[in-house]
Amino acid sequence: MANQLNSGSLDTLKVGQTLLTKVTKTSTNKVQIEIAEKIQNTTSTSSLGDGFSNALGMLNASDSAFSAGKPRRHWAAVEPIDLEMMLNVDGLDLETGDYTTETVQTANGPKQVEVMYLNILNPEANVDPTTGEAIAERMRLRIVETTEGSEWDTAHPQTKAKRRGKGGDYILHNGNYIFNKNQILFSKDLSDTVKIPHVFLASDATSVTTRVEDTITNVVEEYSEELG
Repeated sequence: MANQLNSGSLDTLKVGQTLLTKVTKTSTNKVQIEIAEKIQNTTSTSSLGDGFSNALGMLNASDSAFSAGKPRRHWAAVEPIDLEMMLNVDGLDLETGDYTTETVQTANGPKQVEVMYLNILNPEANVDPTTGEAIAERMRLRIVETTEGSEWDTAHPQTKAKRRGKGGDYILHNGNYIFNKNQILFSKDLSDTVKIPHVFLASDATSVTTRVEDTITNVVEEYSEELG
């Protein structure tokens, strides 16, 4: 299927769907892509026990704060010419096209960056940039949780470790911080239902109260370090 600009949005994204939201210029010749996907953690368990569920989610279904979770996001630096060829979108110019200037928060404070919004729903690689051959492989986000963080991760758990919402309690695995080492994959199966080999670590036991309160927190997003 041909990639279409502005064919999706974060607000309407459903479980199993992927969104190539935007590209951002970096301090090098590369651009940084942002990919988002709404993912269910099928390994999560409830301390309420079998046969019980928290009623607040159903009774507040119209309140976005009680949603099943916001889309997870991941960033990667890529060559703009290769991304253009792969997406094969008429008129898309990532090297000299029009970008808008935005202010983002980085580890070093506010920074102005140049951004081009794409909002391509279920983006596919239609051309292999290495061969020029036509292909059909869909971009997917893979969640990989690990307790083995980088030196930067372990020195900055306040922004890099998994937490119960922004500024919330740390979620631990066997007493250790959990870090995300997520990946962007290509899948030959283009469906929304293909099983992605995510890696979710079981969290240490928490109280029922903590779990109930956690239902209204937002999913912690990763922060990019590619903007330079």
